[in-house]
Amino acid sequence: MTRLKHIKQNEVKSLPNVFHSKQQNLAQLVRAYFANNNPFTVELGCGNGEYSNTLALKYPDRNFVGIDRAGARIWAASQNSLKLNINNSAFVLTYVEKLEEVFPGPLIDEIWLPFPNPLPHRGKMKKILTNPFFLRMYNKLLVSGGKIHLKTDDDFLYEYTLSVIEKNELKILYSTNNLLNETSAPEEALIKTRFEQDHVTAGKTIKYIAFTF
Repeated sequence: MTRLKHIKQNEVKSLPNVFHSKQQNLAQLVRAYFANNNPFTVELGCGNGEYSNTLALKYPDRNFVGIDRAGARIWAASQNSLKLNINNSAFVLTYVEKLEEVFPGPLIDEIWLPFPNPLPHRGKMKKILTNPFFLRMYNKLLVSGGKIHLKTDDDFLYEYTLSVIEKNELKILYSTNNLLNETSAPEEALIKTRFEQDHVTAGKTIKYIAFTF
């Protein structure tokens, strides 16, 4: 571990807009941070929080929560938010599997999955964030009509998610295997992270699916 990464991991839990799974009453702490009844949008595997922070600036009347298991990434997301004086985004250092500790009921309006690890190997299928286990959890935590957004450059993950949606009779709101060629795509889907830009520069096409239960 580099010295800088070690410093970030030691500092991250002390940042004012960061919470973590070892805190007691985690859900109450997160709600108290926002101190309002505005709708929640959650970014899973948020990395540096580019989606959460960009959307938070665009929609000041909504709350945004980024989830990631890596302390250094959450540190960067938090710092970006603080530098921009964003008051409606916060970050939780935890695993996606523990999302119900953050939202113990149907409180989420939208879930974003920007470029999750596709994990195509059979032994790791249960880790894919659009597999049936996770979808059942999302269904419990989303409000009625709540949406899930997936962005990926991976053909396997895109096709796999479409098959899961069909098998579980979910409703596709928008789907494309080449997002940047679309003229009718939702504006939020066109937010481009540094990670996505790397894929585009490498000649990969971006896939996008929005769906609901």
